[in-house]
Amino acid sequence: MAGKAAVSAMLRNSTRAMPSIGVVAPGDHQMQPRESRREVVIPAQMRSKRGWSDVTIRNISPHGMMLLAPFPPRPGTYVEVRKASLALVGRVVWVKGKTLGIQLLERLNFNALLRAANESWAAGQNGAPRAGDRQDDPVAAALPAHETRYPLRGWLLAGTAILFAGTCAAILLAHI
Repeated sequence: MAGKAAVSAMLRNSTRAMPSIGVVAPGDHQMQPRESRREVVIPAQMRSKRGWSDVTIRNISPHGMMLLAPFPPRPGTYVEVRKASLALVGRVVWVKGKTLGIQLLERLNFNALLRAANESWAAGQNGAPRAGDRQDDPVAAALPAHETRYPLRGWLLAGTAILFAGTCAAILLAHI
């Protein structure tokens, strides 16, 4: 895997050319078969020149992936896609609406991506941070916070505490 400095340099200088997989060279008239895709729905984070954003991985192949992003970067831009402890670096090769295709610099290990998806799901179930998690890694610490599974739980707890305190105060005032 590329080091953090190399990834940062690629993201800054994302105009360098990278050979495209499946593209026929001039004068070569053989058509290469399209790589098989595997449909998935995996929430992840993507870093580009604009910073971090939440994305959804929709399909994967050995050398690329299709993502849904609120503001896709332009073709030719290098991006980093993170899921839990897995970081994938690639170049945006096409954009259509909020969908984009990324050609990865290294071959994608399907099992590693699925493990990372399960790892983040399991971490969300525990609720407790694990050793080596975001606090130790400045790049990971810059990732956007994950949405909580129960977004209203905090408000419900606060409301219950206020209601309990009000009831206790009313009982005390009634006895005075």
